[in-house]
Amino acid sequence: MAQVPARRVSKEIVRAARRQRAARLYTAKKERWAFRLRRLRRAVLAVGAIFVAALTTALILGGLTFATTVLVTLLAFVVFCLLAIYPSAPRTRAGDLQGTELAELAGSTEIWLEGKRRALPNAAVDAIDMIGVHLEQLAPQLANMEETGPAAREVRKLLSEHLPSLVDSYTRIPPSLRARPGTSGLSPNEQLVDGLCVISDEIEAMSEDLSRNDVDALATRNRFLETKYIDARDPG
Repeated sequence: MAQVPARRVSKEIVRAARRQRAARLYTAKKERWAFRLRRLRRAVLAVGAIFVAALTTALILGGLTFATTVLVTLLAFVVFCLLAIYPSAPRTRAGDLQGTELAELAGSTEIWLEGKRRALPNAAVDAIDMIGVHLEQLAPQLANMEETGPAAREVRKLLSEHLPSLVDSYTRIPPSLRARPGTSGLSPNEQLVDGLCVISDEIEAMSEDLSRNDVDALATRNRFLETKYIDARDPG
């Protein structure tokens, strides 16, 4: 099983990243519960409106038949169940990243990658945490970047194409084959960890290039990533 190279991952930074991740997960959990409570509140209000309307109708007509009362109760029950369940909490998918606004791309990428964590091997955990750290560093830079500029295109290519392609290619491999070496001598597990490390390094380098406003270097790094890494995604 491949291990993340020590030169790429500082254990102190990883520990800090995990603390940050715990804080983000706590915040995300609170947001999910707030979303559920808003959904439940809407369901209760809808049911209340149905019964108020039924009561008003009963006062006007001098009462409701038993069948009508049963139908109103069933309607209220169905409406409550539907509104209490739907819409479901939104989840970021790989396809959504390409249409995400640049200012939100780093955060959306991190949320998407977090959702894939359980499908990835334990050896990839450190690299995933490091990607999270670098995405947090990159986020404020993206908020001030021109949406249609060359730097934006390079960032989008890395975060919405290369990273999802790597992860999705790995998850399509049957679990029984993921530890088996391929023609390259590396197993899919090892290729995944190596690829995540490369992408982590590239995100960090992009952040440094953007801080220097070095768009040419950014494009060069992305071309290097394509030529060096794209073939390594093949599990065979």
